[in-house]
Amino acid sequence: MKKKMAALLLTCAMTVTVLAGCGGSGGKDTKKETKTETSDSSDKGSGDKISIGFTADYLSDFMSYVTDGVNDACADNGVQVSVQDADFDVSKQLQQVENFINSGVDAVVIKPVDAEACQPISDACKNAGVPLVVVNTAMSAPCDSYVGSDHTYSGKLQGEFLAEQMPEGGKVAILMGETTVQATTQRTDGVKAALEEAGGFEVVSEMDAGWMRDEAMDTMENWLNSGLEIDAVVANNDEMAIGASMVLEENKVDDVVVCGIDASEDALNRMKDGKMDMTVFQNGYQQGYQGVETALKLVSGESVEEFVDVAYEPVLPDQAEEYLEKIGK
Repeated sequence: MKKKMAALLLTCAMTVTVLAGCGGSGGKDTKKETKTETSDSSDKGSGDKISIGFTADYLSDFMSYVTDGVNDACADNGVQVSVQDADFDVSKQLQQVENFINSGVDAVVIKPVDAEACQPISDACKNAGVPLVVVNTAMSAPCDSYVGSDHTYSGKLQGEFLAEQMPEGGKVAILMGETTVQATTQRTDGVKAALEEAGGFEVVSEMDAGWMRDEAMDTMENWLNSGLEIDAVVANNDEMAIGASMVLEENKVDDVVVCGIDASEDALNRMKDGKMDMTVFQNGYQQGYQGVETALKLVSGESVEEFVDVAYEPVLPDQAEEYLEKIGK
């Protein structure tokens, strides 16, 4: 791995705009408030100062957890970090990575905007001899390590929950995230595979709601107005599940099972109030934290796993309080 005699200090701090969400343990709890300060650098054994550039697809509620993990890992290791928001723009993310490289970073950590459009980012890092670690969403182009969770498994957990709650089967509607995002396809495939294995279930609609609460509300209203028969709504993330549950509540429909993914604060509180039925905890904090630790191993010349798994965990209503404490609430 190419070493630098002296890495330039990055001074860019990112003001995080909290948007609607997308979705292991290392001795730290997940935190909701995203840190925006730049971590201080300290001298390593050789006197080199380490710097990392992190670019997120967009700094949503969930990605704030990932960013907290990145910031804390850098602070704990005396590493300088710059956090950038790509605003769901592939070209902008590439430019951010190129800027990181030109500034002399020792490693790049990214949450890809588009998992299928990252070859230029991969090439830029490889040509510069800069380690590339991908978090949350695996990309098709080569990288040094992927730190994330098995999205198919999260969907499987949702499907298995429905099979337990509805042993006779039923009609299921699926709210999907952005179709260019790997998690959308994998989570949806996981749900459908589990339902098919259980038998008796029919997927009556699959609609893209872009990870957003308001779009999910519009879709849920359209489903109700059209007279579509639905026994359960499965969403690729909590924001969409919350949107669906709000519309069901407003229309006094209380017999539809609603499942999400992320174990966000709002979702857990709705579960406590009996307005959502299940979510899946995705430890974004640990994805960010372990992403930085993996990058630092690469910088020091250590070998790393190609896939560092931060496992998903199913969460039921009677566990909501436990997970609210786990994410720092």
